Amino acid sequence: MPRQREWTDRDLSILHELYELREMTKGQIVTKHFSNGEKYGNKRLYIMKKEGLITSHVFGKRMAGQTVTAAYVRLTEAGMDLLIEHGLLDSKNYRARDLGLSIQQRQYITDANELYVQIPEVPFMDSRAIKRKYHLNRGNLTVGGFRTAEGDYMIYLLMPDARNQTLIKIITEIKKHPKLRGYLIYYKSRPIKDAFEGMSNKMGLVTGGIPVHLLPFDEIGITLTRQYILSTNAFLNLQKLLSQYGQLTRVKEGSNKYGFLYGIRRSDGLPTPYVIEVLIGDIMIYKRCLRNYNVDAYQREGGESFFFV
Repeated sequence: MPRQREWTDRDLSILHELYELREMTKGQIVTKHFSNGEKYGNKRLYIMKKEGLITSHVFGKRMAGQTVTAAYVRLTEAGMDLLIEHGLLDSKNYRARDLGLSIQQRQYITDANELYVQIPEVPFMDSRAIKRKYHLNRGNLTVGGFRTAEGDYMIYLLMPDARNQTLIKIITEIKKHPKLRGYLIYYKSRPIKDAFEGMSNKMGLVTGGIPVHLLPFDEIGITLTRQYILSTNAFLNLQKLLSQYGQLTRVKEGSNKYGFLYGIRRSDGLPTPYVIEVLIGDIMIYKRCLRNYNVDAYQREGGESFFFV
């Protein structure tokens, strides 16, 4: 057992996160917990490692065609014992060594943990938690999820070298669509994004109205997720973004048969256009709108306009 230090709430929070998330990079821990500086964060993690609460190893991963090394941190048996001692764990459901990741798991799970770190205000579920909640088998490819008041979002990651069979499996899982608020699909290259969309069309992906957000796994994609999808003020944020074009309004459910979610009230007296909002990458809504609102419908309805965001 580590000697009797005064372990802070922050120390215990880090240990509990490592139990829940299995592994985090040192950079992720420092970003989330040490606003007072990287130097202090590294020093505190060094003390925790020296006292036997955590262990770390350096591994490399591919990013933008390059191999980048990082220190990956995980919990030890002593760290788990300390959590039990403080009432943060009832018992050991896992051994510490069972929390270790394979090379393939590490890439996916630490990327999912990056979303957890960058969007701290929304409750996060790791892959084990969301699979338990929806009774999914261990082989399901989801890497986690976010929990909001309106429902859960399930997360998938598309690696640059993902094979067709992986895309097929992900799309097949999405087609089963349990009662979710939406899917967040993050791609790591433009070719794999195009491949996923092409395979979705080929397989006739239908979700019963559940959004499928296809977003880049980068700062832009995370910002869009945070402000325009998961935020409790997502609609207000979108209204503000589009205010120069008029007032964004929601289309009343059942008031149009084309599936549009939004319209714009214009101040210049011109016809109020429907809006296809593609900013957040919902591939299902604009496919549905463009399929339903074809040239015949446009002419039949008197030529209402629509524009993309």
